[in-house]
Amino acid sequence: MYTVDIGFIVPAHSPQSAFQSPFGFFALIQKKRVTLRDLAEHLNINTSTVSRALSEKSNGMISPEVVKRVRKAAEEMGYKQNAAAYALKVGSTKTIGMIIPDLMNPVFPPIIRGIQSVLDQYGYTAFLAYSQNNEGVARTEVERLISRGVDGIIYAAAFRKDSVVDLCKKQGVPLVLVNRVVDQGDVDTVKVDDTLGIRMAVDHLLDLGHQKIGFIAGPKDISVSHIRLRAFTQTMSDRDLAVDPHRIVEAHALSETAGEEAMSLFLQKNPDATAVIASNDLIALGCITAMTQFGYTCPKRMSIVGFNNMPYLDWFATPLTTVSIPHFQMGERSADLLLKRIKSGNADFHEEVLLKPRLVVRKSTAAPAKTRKKIEAS
Repeated sequence: MYTVDIGFIVPAHSPQSAFQSPFGFFALIQKKRVTLRDLAEHLNINTSTVSRALSEKSNGMISPEVVKRVRKAAEEMGYKQNAAAYALKVGSTKTIGMIIPDLMNPVFPPIIRGIQSVLDQYGYTAFLAYSQNNEGVARTEVERLISRGVDGIIYAAAFRKDSVVDLCKKQGVPLVLVNRVVDQGDVDTVKVDDTLGIRMAVDHLLDLGHQKIGFIAGPKDISVSHIRLRAFTQTMSDRDLAVDPHRIVEAHALSETAGEEAMSLFLQKNPDATAVIASNDLIALGCITAMTQFGYTCPKRMSIVGFNNMPYLDWFATPLTTVSIPHFQMGERSADLLLKRIKSGNADFHEEVLLKPRLVVRKSTAAPAKTRKKIEAS
C-alpha cells in the first residue's frame, strides 16, 4: 500500500504576476479551508456552538433553528470536517484497513464493494492493500495500517496460522477475517459454508452419473483449501465411494497457472477420470487449459466444477459450473461486524458469521460419455 501526498508552495503574487508564475493559476483558484471559526464569525455565534450543531452526538443541546442555520452556512461555505483534528479530539480516525491476497483475483472486488457500501453509511474511509498471498507482506502492510491509526482491519488474506492475527490482538486493533480463517478460531470471522458447497458439487456430479471424480486442491496452509479438500474426501466416503490418493493433486497456488500444472499431473495419473472439482475458479480455468493441451474436451470428455463463482465465468467459451459464494454480502457482514466491535470495544467474545453457498450449473458439466451413449441407445 503506497500513499503519496502532493502539495504546492505558492508565493504571494499579485493577480497579474500570478499568471506569470508556473504555479500562479493554482494560487488564484485555490480557496482557503473553511474552519469552525469562519462559520462562527459568519453567523456571529460561539465556535463551540458551531461545533455542537455539526455533531450528531451533541446537536440536541442546541435549538433546532440554530442547528439548521449552522448546517446551511456550512454547506454554502463549503465547510469540511478536518479529519486529523477530529481524530485527535475523539480518538478515532474513521478509517479502516482492508487486506486482500491478490488484486488480480476477480472474487475480491465484489467483497470490497460490500465493505465500502457499509463504511460509506457511517463516514468511514478505507485503505486497501494486498499481500501477494504472502504472510510476511501482509504483516508489513498491517503494521503500516496500524501506524496510520486505522480503527480496525478487515483481513481477507489469512493463513491457517497467521502472525497478523497475533499482531492485531497484541496491539488491541479490532480485526475481522473474511473468507479465510485461522485454526485457533478466536477471532471475528465471516465465511462461507465450504463443506456444504463441496457436497453440492460432488452430488451434482454423482447425479450426472460420474464415479471417477478427482480433486485439484489449493495450498493446505489456507483454510478454504484445507476445508474444501476435507469436505471432498468426507463426502465421497459418505456416498460409499473410495478416493484413491492419486485422484487428489495439490496446486501450489490459487491461480490459473498452478491449476494448469496440477491438472497436467492429474491427467497423467488418471486417464480414466471423468470429472474434477477444483478448489477455486482460477484453478478450474487452469484445469480446462491443461485438458485442451491433452486433447480433452469439456464437458464431453471431462466435466469441471469450480468454486467461488467469480464474475464473468458465463462469458467463457465453456461457461463454468461452480459453487457460488455471496461476495457482496460477505463484505457487508464483515464491515458490520467490525464496526460493531469498534463501537463496543469488547474483545472478550468473538462472532462467526456462516453464509450459505449455492450451486450454479453451466456448460462445463455433463453426463460422462459412457452414460450418454447408454441414454442415447435406450
